Amino acid sequence: MKLIEENKNGTEMYRLDDGRLGKIYPSGYVRVTILNHGIVNGKYFHRDSTKKSRWYQINKVEKYKDDENQRWFFHRRILIPKRSDRLSYLKAFNDKNCDKLTQKIKMLQIYIKNLLWTIDHVRTRNAEEHALKQINLEDKINEIKYIVNRR
Repeated sequence: MKLIEENKNGTEMYRLDDGRLGKIYPSGYVRVTILNHGIVNGKYFHRDSTKKSRWYQINKVEKYKDDENQRWFFHRRILIPKRSDRLSYLKAFNDKNCDKLTQKIKMLQIYIKNLLWTIDHVRTRNAEEHALKQINLEDKINEIKYIVNRR
């Protein structure tokens, strides 16, 4: 995790180990961008996030009930007041979730699972189509026999 930029309002932006961006805000929020990776034409690709990527808050959430409406639960983010705590929270997120090799292995496992499902689906569909063709052929043969025997 490496510091990239610090704004005049105190917001710090970091490049995480897997190419995502992370920000800590003086207001107490911590945000990270989405991970841009996947499989195209059977090959794994990875693209680093930019400032224009979608950002998600990673602060913990607490449930509470409003005084006016006790039947409903509401949610709010727990703000982290100290800069050092926000930085350690982002660092912990980086250590837990930002290993490139693990992400690549997970993506390839999903890809293999989908390929196996597709192969099984095609086999099943081909077997069903073959059975339908067989039934249609038998029906046509029976129809021809009926017409021939009717004379």
